[in-house]
Amino acid sequence: MVGVEAAASGILDALDRVVLEVEAMDAICNADAEENDGDKEFVVSQQALGQAQSCLDEANASDAPSQIDIEAFVRTEACDGNTSNDGVRLRMSLPLGYPTTHSASVTVVHTPKFVTRSNHDTLSSKLQAIANDLIGSEAMMSIISECRNIVSDWECNSSDNIDAIPSEAEDDDVTSLPNNPACISRRWIWVHHITNNDRRKQIVIEANELNLGGYLKAGYPGVVVIEGDAVACDDFVVWIKGNKSRPGGFGRNWGHHVRGEATAEQRQLPEAFEELEDDMGLLGSLCRESNVEDEFREFILQQK
Repeated sequence: MVGVEAAASGILDALDRVVLEVEAMDAICNADAEENDGDKEFVVSQQALGQAQSCLDEANASDAPSQIDIEAFVRTEACDGNTSNDGVRLRMSLPLGYPTTHSASVTVVHTPKFVTRSNHDTLSSKLQAIANDLIGSEAMMSIISECRNIVSDWECNSSDNIDAIPSEAEDDDVTSLPNNPACISRRWIWVHHITNNDRRKQIVIEANELNLGGYLKAGYPGVVVIEGDAVACDDFVVWIKGNKSRPGGFGRNWGHHVRGEATAEQRQLPEAFEELEDDMGLLGSLCRESNVEDEFREFILQQK
């Protein structure tokens, strides 16, 4: 009896995480669509989602849906930074037990014309491998972000060698970010969520040890903005991604959400690094007071 109750509790906990993840993804991915009356770029099976919500409301795991199906349209970026009207269509199925004990199932339904059939299949395999590696964690944002980065790189390199996929070494390279020790820089890091208390503490400790100012906004989504010496900012990014030289980070996929902006010789943000409540409005107000509201809008509010 105890085992049955524990299993039911596990199902409900997983369903609760799915509903929260879907709500966050819907808000993030469909913000522009709702404002402009456009097509949604993140569409979830409402019948299955409603069934999941009903199970949570009634605390009854017996009627849980076997899976929740989602379709996502992933816009890619060209080398000039412009967003393409074409993109990748993904189908993700979240089986019962996701994200705690099962991974999402990922299928690439459509790719832009410059993607070969071979690379279409490779993309499916690579995204499924990412989903499998993320069992235990909410994976949809990481899958979508990795998809965008891979295909955007292919678009930039399509005239050279589209069959080349960025290697692990290339993924760990942060030299594309500003690296001028003579100036103060900022890094904006946006991720699906930051809820783990130990990770939150480690972020604050690492920022303080590198003499970086800025803010951590935990919750859904998670935001880290750091400011200080450019080299120290790069060290923080390497640490938070985690690699062979700086183990202990939170995952390579974090690095795909890093945006940077070199500034003048003086700081805009307070020198002390501070953890905020889960309040995006508060972070926006603080950024406005520090004259970095434009960057906040570009690197955080426009992320999908």
